[in-house]
Amino acid sequence: MKYDTAFFDGPVDRCCTACEKWDGLWKNKQDGLLPMWVADMDIRCAQEIVDALQARAGHPVYGYTYQRESGVEAMLDFYRRRHGLQLEKDEQATIPCVVTGMKAAILSLTEPGDSILIQPPVYGPFFTSAQVNGRKVVKNTLLRDDAGRYSINFAQLEAQLSAGVKLMMICNPHNPVGRAWSREELETIYQLCKHYGTTLISDEIHSGFVYDKDAFTSVLLLDTAKDAKIAVLTSATKTFNIAGLRQAVLLTRNQAIKTAITTFMDHVGAFGVNIFALEATEAAYRHGDAWLEGLLPYLDEARALLRRELTARLPKAVLSPIEATYMGWIDLRAYGLSCKELMDATYAEGVAFSEGSFFDSESGDGFLRINFACPHSQTLKALELLERAVKKHAR
Repeated sequence: MKYDTAFFDGPVDRCCTACEKWDGLWKNKQDGLLPMWVADMDIRCAQEIVDALQARAGHPVYGYTYQRESGVEAMLDFYRRRHGLQLEKDEQATIPCVVTGMKAAILSLTEPGDSILIQPPVYGPFFTSAQVNGRKVVKNTLLRDDAGRYSINFAQLEAQLSAGVKLMMICNPHNPVGRAWSREELETIYQLCKHYGTTLISDEIHSGFVYDKDAFTSVLLLDTAKDAKIAVLTSATKTFNIAGLRQAVLLTRNQAIKTAITTFMDHVGAFGVNIFALEATEAAYRHGDAWLEGLLPYLDEARALLRRELTARLPKAVLSPIEATYMGWIDLRAYGLSCKELMDATYAEGVAFSEGSFFDSESGDGFLRINFACPHSQTLKALELLERAVKKHAR
């Protein structure tokens, strides 16, 4: 299979597949909306994954199953060759999904009323995972310069950690602002957490989408000690567009952290693996490199298209520099519209983005997030509709 522009430009009809991005949106909002919101790709999976699923589906029994050693080896080898991360088999555990891992970490490593520190604007479940489980959310809101690039407020971070934060959760790379945190930034975070006894949990599900070579640093590279209070939650689901199969992994050298999280999951029955997730995940990690190496230049072209077209169509909009992920974070506050007004206007024109307030009601108001992991023609059409919506309603 040749994974080139023609492959990724090829349209794929996802309608009537119980697809949340398309069918769910139309059911809950309105028919015909062009979906540029939830973070999965309107791009065909690697043929190697399709072949693995079809081969397994060909066997007529779908009984109980378990994580094969070959699947663990494929996963560890992938992170070794792509990110330089050296881990042993006992330093990982299969989990249902990253958000489940977040909640399990909070419930097993903290107590009700403890403080959980996050850095908004950030993926909504960072808030809800703490709030629904009776923990206090402490917000170290990211700093933003005039070009839309975000950075960490380290002075405030230290003050917050010193006041007693049990657990800090970071998004690395950061969704939605597109930062690939540098090793120096991550080192500073970790050293502060270490000094104040705070456990660091890193959501690294977007690590496959960093545009500068070697720009991604896993927090597990910062300290290889067996007692380092660090854990990573990640998955093949985002990188290889298999989110519907729901399988993720906990990575940590700290056996106390691993035992606490996995024991909690066992107690609530969040164990076991899905036959097809196992097959797809192992195929992705073992055979998906060619597809991913073809996809990254295509997404690089898409982010250039996004910046070029947005500058031409809505010159007062500010697109944050996209160092990582396949999402664009667009500041439209100069046009005088709130998130609700932006969503109403864009729905009326036939396009759906993620509203900025999902990522923080304060620092996200007036922003939209666009998913450009789709054929370039779809991104272009979405920007045409965005331009029309904003210009009709700008104040």
